[in-house]
Amino acid sequence: MKTNTHEEISFTNCHAGIYLSKSEGAVAVDFKSSEIVLYLNTSLYQSLAWLLYTASETKEIMDYITWTIDPKSTNKKTLIELHGPEHAACLICSPSHERIQLNLEIGVSIDLKFSDFKGLVELVLEAQSDLEWRRQLLQWALTNDTSDNHKDSKDRKAI
Repeated sequence: MKTNTHEEISFTNCHAGIYLSKSEGAVAVDFKSSEIVLYLNTSLYQSLAWLLYTASETKEIMDYITWTIDPKSTNKKTLIELHGPEHAACLICSPSHERIQLNLEIGVSIDLKFSDFKGLVELVLEAQSDLEWRRQLLQWALTNDTSDNHKDSKDRKAI
């Protein structure tokens, strides 16, 4: 479900929530079953979104998530790994345990049940296809990329 206010755009379901602060340039990801909320900068959020989109397109993973294949029938040692851009966000699927571990470069790992992972994927896909959400992320990217990080560079020697 999408909610839009002057301060925030959010997408929530019973498994997760993602909240985009229009003024702060940050995205909060609420892992409801783990009772953890992570605040991500836009680049880390985009890495996570890319990872989840890629996972949703990976038949091997989604067959277990959607129970097309019974996870209990798999070898207990089977692990499926998917790595995001520059390992900023990666996942490890353990089908026999019906769990997915999300690993983020900020030193946080979140262990999710298949249903919670599926709910998070659905939210991110919905958000990424929302025009206002994408516009806000693009605006932040342009603001961050065009800021002059070398204002005082006239005092520095050329190398």
